[in-house]
Amino acid sequence: MKYLLIISLIIVILFSITACKEKPRTPLDDYGDALLDSYKRGQDTEEIANLDAVKKAVMVYYASNGKYPQSLEEIKDLLSSDIDLSRYSYNSENGKVTLKNR
Repeated sequence: MKYLLIISLIIVILFSITACKEKPRTPLDDYGDALLDSYKRGQDTEEIANLDAVKKAVMVYYASNGKYPQSLEEIKDLLSSDIDLSRYSYNSENGKVTLKNR
């Protein structure tokens, strides 16, 4: 009985080890990964461009009014595109704009 238990345990361990091996990658897997990476890079580039646009709008507001806006809502008219301002943190004391963590 003890011998049967040891053999069964060894078989289960061997199956577990072979099941955990990395599966061979296909060209389709590589293509999918490349597409996802490109999409993520595009999103990152868009976020950086939007952050830069918001920062510039804050500086234009400051140059025009001599003070920083109380909130980012005040600069919506200065932005040329529809940017989701809720994605940014804003300090009205120094005009610093940062991207919130996702």
